[in-house]
Amino acid sequence: MMDPRQRHAGMTIDKLQSWRLVNTAPMSGVENMRLDAECLKGVEQGHLLATLRFFRFNEPTLSYGRLQKYDDIAPLIPHGWASIQRPTGGGVVFHNGDLCFSLCWEDGQTPLPKKPQDQYRWIHSVVLESLTAEFPARMASCCDVGTSQEPFAVRTCFQNPVGYDLLRDQKKILGGALRCTRRATLYQGSLQMGVSPALEECLAITFKDRLSIP
Repeated sequence: MMDPRQRHAGMTIDKLQSWRLVNTAPMSGVENMRLDAECLKGVEQGHLLATLRFFRFNEPTLSYGRLQKYDDIAPLIPHGWASIQRPTGGGVVFHNGDLCFSLCWEDGQTPLPKKPQDQYRWIHSVVLESLTAEFPARMASCCDVGTSQEPFAVRTCFQNPVGYDLLRDQKKILGGALRCTRRATLYQGSLQMGVSPALEECLAITFKDRLSIP
Protein backbone atom coordinates (compact mmCIF):
# COMPACT_ATOMS: atom_id res chain seq x y z
CA MET A 1 0.00 0.00 0.00
CA MET A 2 1.39 3.43 -0.96
CA ASP A 3 2.41 5.67 1.92
CA PRO A 4 0.01 8.66 1.88
CA ARG A 5 2.84 10.98 2.89
CA GLN A 6 4.80 12.22 -0.13
CA ARG A 7 7.58 14.79 -0.54
CA HIS A 8 7.38 17.83 -2.79
CA ALA A 9 9.95 20.66 -2.90
CA GLY A 10 11.48 19.52 0.38
CA MET A 11 8.19 19.52 2.31
CA THR A 12 6.18 16.55 3.54
CA ILE A 13 2.65 16.41 2.13
CA ASP A 14 -0.11 14.44 3.78
CA LYS A 15 -2.55 13.48 1.03
CA LEU A 16 -5.18 12.60 3.63
CA GLN A 17 -5.51 16.29 4.49
CA SER A 18 -7.26 18.90 2.36
CA TRP A 19 -5.22 21.96 3.44
CA ARG A 20 -1.73 22.55 4.78
CA LEU A 21 -0.15 25.46 6.65
CA VAL A 22 3.34 26.64 5.68
CA ASN A 23 5.44 29.22 7.53
CA THR A 24 8.54 30.34 5.66
CA ALA A 25 11.49 32.36 6.91
CA PRO A 26 11.90 35.88 5.47
CA MET A 27 12.96 35.62 1.83
CA SER A 28 13.71 37.84 -1.14
CA GLY A 29 10.88 38.97 -3.38
CA VAL A 30 12.06 36.61 -6.10
CA GLU A 31 11.97 33.62 -3.74
CA ASN A 32 8.60 34.52 -2.23
CA MET A 33 6.90 35.01 -5.59
CA ARG A 34 8.50 31.87 -7.00
CA LEU A 35 7.14 29.79 -4.10
CA ASP A 36 3.61 31.08 -4.59
CA ALA A 37 3.74 30.61 -8.36
CA GLU A 38 5.02 27.05 -7.91
CA CYS A 39 2.31 26.38 -5.34
CA LEU A 40 -0.38 27.54 -7.78
CA LYS A 41 1.02 25.23 -10.45
CA GLY A 42 1.30 22.32 -8.01
CA VAL A 43 -2.26 22.69 -6.72
CA GLU A 44 -3.59 23.06 -10.25
CA GLN A 45 -1.83 19.86 -11.35
CA GLY A 46 -2.81 17.94 -8.23
CA HIS A 47 0.74 17.62 -6.86
CA LEU A 48 0.17 19.84 -3.82
CA LEU A 49 -2.51 20.28 -1.20
CA ALA A 50 -4.36 23.56 -0.94
CA THR A 51 -1.97 25.82 0.96
CA LEU A 52 -2.03 28.68 3.45
CA ARG A 53 1.39 30.34 3.71
CA PHE A 54 2.59 33.13 5.99
CA PHE A 55 5.70 34.98 4.83
CA ARG A 56 7.76 38.16 5.02
CA PHE A 57 10.36 39.87 2.84
CA ASN A 58 13.97 39.92 4.03
CA GLU A 59 14.59 43.40 2.61
CA PRO A 60 12.45 46.43 1.70
CA THR A 61 10.70 45.43 -1.52
CA LEU A 62 8.19 46.95 -3.90
CA SER A 63 5.91 44.41 -5.56
CA TYR A 64 3.67 45.16 -8.52
CA GLY A 65 0.80 43.40 -10.22
CA ARG A 66 1.11 40.95 -13.08
CA LEU A 67 -0.64 43.36 -15.46
CA GLN A 68 1.63 46.29 -14.59
CA LYS A 69 4.98 46.94 -16.29
CA TYR A 70 8.36 47.53 -14.70
CA ASP A 71 9.12 50.56 -16.86
CA ASP A 72 5.96 52.26 -15.57
CA ILE A 73 6.50 51.58 -11.88
CA ALA A 74 10.30 52.01 -11.83
CA PRO A 75 10.10 55.69 -10.73
CA LEU A 76 8.11 54.58 -7.67
CA ILE A 77 10.84 52.26 -6.34
CA PRO A 78 12.52 53.91 -3.32
CA HIS A 79 16.30 54.12 -3.45
CA GLY A 80 17.89 50.91 -2.22
CA TRP A 81 14.70 48.86 -2.45
CA ALA A 82 14.29 45.63 -4.39
CA SER A 83 11.35 45.07 -6.75
CA ILE A 84 9.42 42.05 -7.98
CA GLN A 85 6.36 41.37 -10.10
CA ARG A 86 3.66 39.32 -8.42
CA PRO A 87 1.85 36.40 -10.08
CA THR A 88 -1.41 38.03 -8.90
CA GLY A 89 -3.07 41.25 -10.06
CA GLY A 90 -3.57 44.53 -8.26
CA GLY A 91 -1.27 47.51 -7.90
CA VAL A 92 2.00 48.53 -6.29
CA VAL A 93 2.63 47.37 -2.69
CA PHE A 94 5.49 48.53 -0.45
CA HIS A 95 6.73 45.69 1.74
CA ASN A 96 8.76 46.85 4.72
CA GLY A 97 7.94 44.92 7.88
CA ASP A 98 4.45 43.87 6.78
CA LEU A 99 3.10 40.37 7.31
CA CYS A 100 2.09 38.69 4.06
CA PHE A 101 0.08 35.56 3.48
CA SER A 102 -1.19 33.56 0.54
CA LEU A 103 -3.87 30.97 -0.01
CA CYS A 104 -3.88 28.61 -2.97
CA TRP A 105 -6.73 26.19 -3.60
CA GLU A 106 -8.28 24.02 -6.26
CA ASP A 107 -11.40 25.25 -8.04
CA GLY A 108 -14.52 24.51 -6.00
CA GLN A 109 -12.59 23.49 -2.91
CA THR A 110 -14.29 24.23 0.39
CA PRO A 111 -14.63 26.35 2.37
CA LEU A 112 -13.69 29.07 -0.16
CA PRO A 113 -16.66 30.55 -2.09
CA LYS A 114 -16.78 30.33 -5.86
CA LYS A 115 -17.01 34.02 -6.81
CA PRO A 116 -13.86 36.21 -6.53
CA GLN A 117 -15.61 38.99 -4.60
CA ASP A 118 -16.93 36.45 -2.11
CA GLN A 119 -13.44 34.96 -1.80
CA TYR A 120 -12.03 38.36 -0.82
CA ARG A 121 -14.78 38.82 1.74
CA TRP A 122 -14.29 35.33 3.21
CA ILE A 123 -10.51 35.67 3.56
CA HIS A 124 -10.62 39.20 4.95
CA SER A 125 -13.39 38.23 7.39
CA VAL A 126 -11.07 35.64 8.91
CA VAL A 127 -8.35 38.27 9.37
CA LEU A 128 -10.85 40.77 10.78
CA GLU A 129 -11.98 38.25 13.38
CA SER A 130 -8.38 37.95 14.59
CA LEU A 131 -7.63 41.68 14.54
CA THR A 132 -10.66 42.81 16.51
CA ALA A 133 -9.40 40.84 19.49
CA GLU A 134 -6.62 43.45 19.82
CA PHE A 135 -7.98 46.71 18.36
CA PRO A 136 -10.93 48.10 16.39
CA ALA A 137 -10.86 47.34 12.67
CA ARG A 138 -13.56 47.09 10.05
CA MET A 139 -14.23 45.96 6.52
CA ALA A 140 -14.52 48.63 3.82
CA SER A 141 -18.00 49.28 2.51
CA CYS A 142 -19.18 51.11 -0.59
CA CYS A 143 -19.06 54.37 1.42
CA ASP A 144 -15.30 53.99 1.88
CA VAL A 145 -14.53 53.29 -1.76
CA GLY A 146 -13.49 56.33 -3.77
CA THR A 147 -12.49 56.79 -7.37
CA SER A 148 -8.72 56.53 -7.66
CA GLN A 149 -7.07 59.28 -9.67
CA GLU A 150 -3.99 57.14 -10.27
CA PRO A 151 -3.64 55.54 -13.71
CA PHE A 152 -3.72 51.76 -13.46
CA ALA A 153 -0.15 51.52 -14.77
CA VAL A 154 1.19 53.14 -11.59
CA ARG A 155 -1.67 52.50 -9.18
CA THR A 156 -0.65 51.82 -5.60
CA CYS A 157 -2.67 49.27 -3.68
CA PHE A 158 -2.92 51.00 -0.31
CA GLN A 159 -3.81 54.54 -1.40
CA ASN A 160 -7.50 53.83 -1.90
CA PRO A 161 -9.61 51.06 -0.34
CA VAL A 162 -11.78 48.78 -2.44
CA GLY A 163 -14.63 46.55 -1.32
CA TYR A 164 -13.78 44.14 1.54
CA ASP A 165 -10.39 45.69 2.32
CA LEU A 166 -9.75 46.11 6.04
CA LEU A 167 -9.47 49.55 7.62
CA ARG A 168 -8.14 50.83 10.94
CA ASP A 169 -9.75 54.21 11.43
CA GLN A 170 -9.64 55.44 7.82
CA LYS A 171 -6.35 53.78 6.92
CA LYS A 172 -6.28 50.68 4.75
CA ILE A 173 -4.32 47.94 6.50
CA LEU A 174 -5.16 44.84 4.46
CA GLY A 175 -5.45 44.41 0.73
CA GLY A 176 -5.08 41.43 -1.54
CA ALA A 177 -5.05 40.23 -5.13
CA LEU A 178 -6.04 37.06 -6.98
CA ARG A 179 -4.78 34.96 -9.85
CA CYS A 180 -7.33 32.52 -11.24
CA THR A 181 -6.35 29.72 -13.62
CA ARG A 182 -8.56 27.02 -15.11
CA ARG A 183 -8.27 24.75 -12.07
CA ALA A 184 -6.89 26.78 -9.17
CA THR A 185 -6.78 30.20 -7.50
CA LEU A 186 -3.98 32.05 -5.74
CA TYR A 187 -4.65 34.88 -3.27
CA GLN A 188 -1.83 37.09 -1.96
CA GLY A 189 -2.42 39.61 0.83
CA SER A 190 -0.39 42.13 2.81
CA LEU A 191 -1.19 43.23 6.37
CA GLN A 192 0.38 46.68 6.59
CA MET A 193 0.82 47.13 10.32
CA GLY A 194 2.97 45.92 13.17
CA VAL A 195 2.02 42.33 13.88
CA SER A 196 3.04 40.92 17.24
CA PRO A 197 3.93 37.22 17.61
CA ALA A 198 0.70 36.79 19.58
CA LEU A 199 -1.41 38.31 16.80
CA GLU A 200 0.40 36.26 14.15
CA GLU A 201 -0.35 33.12 16.15
CA CYS A 202 -3.99 34.19 16.51
CA LEU A 203 -4.23 34.63 12.73
CA ALA A 204 -2.77 31.18 12.14
CA ILE A 205 -5.12 29.56 14.67
CA THR A 206 -8.19 31.26 13.22
CA PHE A 207 -7.30 30.27 9.66
CA LYS A 208 -6.51 26.71 10.74
CA ASP A 209 -9.91 26.48 12.36
CA ARG A 210 -11.76 27.83 9.32
CA LEU A 211 -9.80 25.63 6.89
CA SER A 212 -9.88 22.54 9.16
CA ILE A 213 -6.09 22.25 9.23
CA PRO A 214 -4.94 19.76 11.90
